[in-house]
Amino acid sequence: MMRVTQRFSRVDRDKTAANAERILIQYPNRKVMAMSRENTLASPAMDGMPRSPSVENHADDKIIGYLENDDKQFCDRCEKIINTLLPQTAVNDKWPIILKMRYVALKPLPDDVIMERVGYQSSQYYEAVKDALCAFAEWWPNYPGSLVVSKF
Repeated sequence: MMRVTQRFSRVDRDKTAANAERILIQYPNRKVMAMSRENTLASPAMDGMPRSPSVENHADDKIIGYLENDDKQFCDRCEKIINTLLPQTAVNDKWPIILKMRYVALKPLPDDVIMERVGYQSSQYYEAVKDALCAFAEWWPNYPGSLVVSKF
């Protein structure tokens, strides 16, 4: 059943939710990568060879810093939206909880467990998931492209 406000909305909820889900599905893997990369990447060191005093390789430092920060910034951005921005602006206070349990946990919970914890029936839960994903998409930065898809 379609809500009256959805009929006149310019946002394509299905495509917008799919875009947000495409981003959030990456979260657990990128979080693990960000945690595992801390202080592990470095330029190779030659042992047993005569060498001059050590000189820093600024090009390598820049590349390593970029690789380490990319996943960390992605995770920080997702966490900020879900933990800070959504609770302040969400119509439903269960949206951040659903997104945390479904996507942000390192081991995401199955839908039936989340439904039971938030006290929703199946159709109500899936509507809340779609609404939460759309709200997440609205907060996601527009660079390089917006997650929100217009119908027109």
